[in-house]
Formats: sequence, C-alpha cells, structure tokens
Amino acid sequence: MATITKRGKKWKAQIRIKGYAQQTQSFFTKAAADSWVLKIESKMDNHSWVDVSGTRSTHIDYLVDKLVAGNAAFSIATPGPKMGQLNQIKRYFSGVSIHDMTFEMVMDFAALRYKTISASTLQKQMYYLHQVVVASRITTRENVVTQAIEELKRKKVIKGSVWRTRRPTPSELDSLKFECGIYEGSNEKPNWLWYAIDIAVHSGLRQGEIHELNWSNVCWEKDLVRVNRKDKDSETGKSWKEVPLVEGVREAFLRAQNDLGQGDYPFTVKTTASISDKFAKMTKKLGIDDLRFHDLRHEAISRMFERGMRIEQVQVVSGHSSLEQLTRYINLKAEDLTGM
Repeated sequence: MATITKRGKKWKAQIRIKGYAQQTQSFFTKAAADSWVLKIESKMDNHSWVDVSGTRSTHIDYLVDKLVAGNAAFSIATPGPKMGQLNQIKRYFSGVSIHDMTFEMVMDFAALRYKTISASTLQKQMYYLHQVVVASRITTRENVVTQAIEELKRKKVIKGSVWRTRRPTPSELDSLKFECGIYEGSNEKPNWLWYAIDIAVHSGLRQGEIHELNWSNVCWEKDLVRVNRKDKDSETGKSWKEVPLVEGVREAFLRAQNDLGQGDYPFTVKTTASISDKFAKMTKKLGIDDLRFHDLRHEAISRMFERGMRIEQVQVVSGHSSLEQLTRYINLKAEDLTGM
C-alpha cells in the first residue's frame, strides 16, 4: 500500500508492498507524488520493478555532479556559466533516480521554478535538464523531459524553440569579404578571418575545428579531411573523424591554402575564441546585427539540406551525435521547396 502525507512544503510518498523494500520520495506537489506512486506500484504489480534507489550513479543530482566535473562522457562542456541552472536541477531532483522520473515530476519542477524565474530562464533550465538526461545515456527517460517541454510550449509558457535560426544574407557575406580585403584590384593583405568564414559557410566545421585545421589532415585525392571531434564514447572526449569535402568545401580549402600559404596550420590565432571575437568586432563595425560565427555552421548545414542531402549524409559531415539534434537546422523557406 502507499501513503502520501504533507510534510511542511513537500508531499512525502511511501510505498510498502510485500516482497519489496520500502520506497520513499518527496515532492513539491501531490500530483507529482501520485504519479510516482502509480508508476512504482504498477511496476511492482507486474514484477518488472528493479530497485535502483541505492544505485547512486542513476541519481539525477549525481549525474549533474558528473557533468559539472567535466566528465568527457557528458555533452555540456565547460558548464561554469550554467552552474546556477544546473544546481537548481540538482537540488530539486536530489536523491531521485532517473528511472523514476515522471512527466508530472518534470512539470512540477517547471511550475515551481516558473514562480521565481522568467520564461527564458525556465526555457534554459528545461534544456539543461534534457541534456543531463541525454548525457546519462539512459534513453528511456528522455521522452519524459521532451513531453514536458512540448507541453510547456503548448501552454505558451516557453517559446517554441530554444535554437537560433539566424543565417547570414548574401549581402552580409559580401560586406565581410570586402572588409577582409578580398575584392578585385585590392592591394591589401587578405585578412585570414575571411577564409575561416568561407570554410565555415561551406563545410559546417565548428570554430574550434577550423582553429585546429591542419593541411596535412586533408586528403585531396579522396576529398576527405580528418577532424578531431567531440566523442562521448572516447576516454579523452574526442576522436579523429573523416569528414567528406562536400560541394564547395574543397574550393574553400584551396582558396585558403593558396592565399594564406602552405604552413600546416593556416589559422594561427592564439585561441579558438579569437575567431569569434574578431568576427564579432567586424560585424559590429559593419552594422551587421545579431550574427554570430556559429550561425555560419547553421548556414552550411541548411545549404546541405537545400541541395537535397539526406539527414544521415548531413550528420556525417556535421558531426552531430543524434538525428534529433540535427533536425533543428532544417530551416527551409517556402520558396526553397517550390517544384519539389
């Protein structure tokens, strides 16, 4: 049998069924407690209940700790600015096994947080919770968070998308190219930044991958480039991947090699951030509003879809770990579909 009692600001749920250890959990709403009891009792009745309450590695607060510690198996890198958001998740779900997380529990968390934070901050926290679940690789719980996010969207609590869809216009790219000294009759030394931009809008390489680009890793005969990419299954968090040089990429690479010289590393800036910093300064100077270097990756991937590449093919080029992550880049305009 189960009992649910009010203790201060929380509801304490206890389940006592013969043959199973007592299960206890606290919630901020009775609805979340009822949902948890129903889920656990149903599994016990069907003899499918596995007690993981003592398995610390399945607790959500533990998974957040592992993520914050920078474990290479997790996909949120350098979570410093996100610490406050992650700590809120950790405190609310303290002691809760990811196997026991329910839709009602996630909605309860969202309702509680929405009392004290803005919709945009709640949107970020829901995204981070989703990433914690995805990073745990316990995929059976991912849908619970996804369903809660969709419900919050339906209720117009959060916006329909947390992803940027900004793409550079042809005139903006022309302005950047001209500013970098790349135009007919120019006597200026070309600015290396344009070639990073040129490669990004054709290849979809991340700025860190462009920063580490080494010509010795380009196989011109096979139209491949070896890129050191994030890999959650690798002990180091990265592994070398062969990426095909899709339409326009080979030409962008050759332009950079011809104009910047034959040195192994064409983008010899001090840090990866130098690329985005210089890009931000140039767009500000040109009056280009709200365009980030990472938007160039979105542009490249969008172009691949517009050329008719299948999502599985684009995934090989982009390096996304799942097709679900990649679908947010599908940003076609109505006129792009005319005649299809």
